[in-house]
Amino acid sequence: MGIAAVRHWLGVVGCLALLSSCATSREAGAPGRPARAVQVQPLSGGRAKLSFPPAAFPGWERLSVQEAQAMLSALHEAFLKDSPHIRILAPPGAAAQSPHAEAWERRLRQEWLSRWGPALVPLPDTLAHSRLLQALRLSPQFMGEGVREAAHELFRSPVFLASVTLSVLVYFAAWLAPEPVFSKAFASAATVALALVVGVVELTHLAWACVRLYRESEAARSPGALEAAAERFGKAVGGAGLRALVLVASFGVGKAMPSVPGAGGLMGAPRYAVEGGVALGAAASVQVVAAGALVVSGVATGEVAAGLCGGTALCSVQSAAGGVKLSTRYGPAHTRQNPPHNEAIEQELARREAAGHRDLRKNKAQLDARSEPSLDPEPVRGVRFRRPDASSLRPEGVRHNTNYVSNPRDLKRELEALEAMRRADPEAIHELYLLDGTLVRRYMPAGRPAP
Repeated sequence: MGIAAVRHWLGVVGCLALLSSCATSREAGAPGRPARAVQVQPLSGGRAKLSFPPAAFPGWERLSVQEAQAMLSALHEAFLKDSPHIRILAPPGAAAQSPHAEAWERRLRQEWLSRWGPALVPLPDTLAHSRLLQALRLSPQFMGEGVREAAHELFRSPVFLASVTLSVLVYFAAWLAPEPVFSKAFASAATVALALVVGVVELTHLAWACVRLYRESEAARSPGALEAAAERFGKAVGGAGLRALVLVASFGVGKAMPSVPGAGGLMGAPRYAVEGGVALGAAASVQVVAAGALVVSGVATGEVAAGLCGGTALCSVQSAAGGVKLSTRYGPAHTRQNPPHNEAIEQELARREAAGHRDLRKNKAQLDARSEPSLDPEPVRGVRFRRPDASSLRPEGVRHNTNYVSNPRDLKRELEALEAMRRADPEAIHELYLLDGTLVRRYMPAGRPAP
């Protein structure tokens, strides 16, 4: 997903956690149904046309209350992770009210606008007072059997309701154009991701339903007119559309939705796949064209994308010195001067994600298993904390930190850093590898077998 600083995007893209494990054509698709292959047609000027053939997955037309609750839990956790002091969440089933609405709404707006760019239509002073939000709140009662109760659960959340409102004002409003173009990197990547999940035709249908709701709610001058707009929107949004709304809302709060046990991977497997994956460059743009297709510039597909992305569905790349492409799926390039080091980290995190690890971190300050800062009690030269190249939480809840050394002349320094990491968190696994995969040293917490 092309970016210069991936952390400002899909958070990323832990890139697309829900897509990454299942979106190549060999692996993706609903249970018992392989994903439909996207047809790729190279065009001039470094562009490609991605055509999405019609695909029917009836299981997507239902969404349980339990799945909705799991989705909300993940959404709330993502929103509150960086600002746990903000309290806005009512328990399941409670009304969408909050005495701290101003603080959390300001933060939500900032996150949306920083990622997606300026709003394309006027933003109200307070979302809670907008006719659009009021219409969205009314819409679940008009949705079909199989999704209505789940929708009621989702739209009780003030964060979800506000994030969907912002998605209409900031993202879906772009679909007012006959063939909308997305030039901001985040919106381009999100559009390709959504198309892989639900298809271009279904995404277009949802976008126009959102645009129509915005127009009609803004024009409404009576409760009856507002309810009529909500009814038309509710009847137009099925299970696939509701899932897409959840995904867009999650993009707005910091990262793509992770998998949640018991929620069917939240979205389930994507409907579509590009053989080898899709790699978007920093200057990528996306144009939605007729007949269910996207024209994407700054894109690599097939074997080239597989080499850049490690076989995942969608990733971002940026150029290093000399034009070498750097993978940035899990965070900004570790260093532009040493692409092999960066790729080793990316590949390690991809393996961990496939193995079910959580909290995937690339070159970020060391944390323990509770996601609390790990500080060295005996700092060397005043360095209180370290930044593991790759860090994650194993399925059993143990923190796993790994560093790589590229140059033998740096080995002493790297061993010193590894020892500092061990002092800071003796309950974690700490490893140091050469770039060729040779293990230099490993520290294991007492009683733990080697990974």
